[in-house]
Amino acid sequence: MVLVLAAGELVGPPMHQDGLTIRPPRAFHLTRMDLFHGTRVIGVTAKDSVARYLSAALMDGDGEDAASMLVSVVEEPLRLGPNARDDAATSVTKHLRDELGLEFTLERADVVTGPAARVEVRGQVREGAQLRKILIASYAGDARRAVVVFSVPSGRWDALLPALTEALDSMRIEQQKSGPSRPLALAFAIVVGAALLASFGLWRRRAARRAQAADADAPQGP
Repeated sequence: MVLVLAAGELVGPPMHQDGLTIRPPRAFHLTRMDLFHGTRVIGVTAKDSVARYLSAALMDGDGEDAASMLVSVVEEPLRLGPNARDDAATSVTKHLRDELGLEFTLERADVVTGPAARVEVRGQVREGAQLRKILIASYAGDARRAVVVFSVPSGRWDALLPALTEALDSMRIEQQKSGPSRPLALAFAIVVGAALLASFGLWRRRAARRAQAADADAPQGP
């Protein structure tokens, strides 16, 4: 019983938004969506007309050591077939490296069964001098799917992982309509890269603002 209660403290109250219900890690809070404007967060492409959008952006702090959680919705079904793990790993790695120029190092990919069935891809990217762990989860759905991206400084990963896992297990998706299934790769290529760019863009904006403030406070020469 003590273990159950301790685990329950890792996540906060349910967040209901856009037909999704998820319990974020307790320290995470919603951030202003306008911070992500101009960072390709919706990930619109000319080749695909499927509706997709950022549903929520959360962070657990304001500094560069903050972790982020981005939740996106794709209005299209996803079914996890026998090749789901390999397809997801290949898709994520290829998309981030070839299309976005991010040096993504794949660590593992897993299919998670149960009420929150999903395929997870884990790896790491380097942004400047900082190494960040990435956890990407794409959920199965008969009519629509959700994609959750966690980005965590590598030094905080082990401490945060239990809360991230519990949050991912809490996801529930309201299925509103049916439609034809498409390849698993779309679950990632449409949303994941854009979400990562949004997260990195936010860090860069904050770093630039801090640099400008430091320059303004620096003593002026004669």
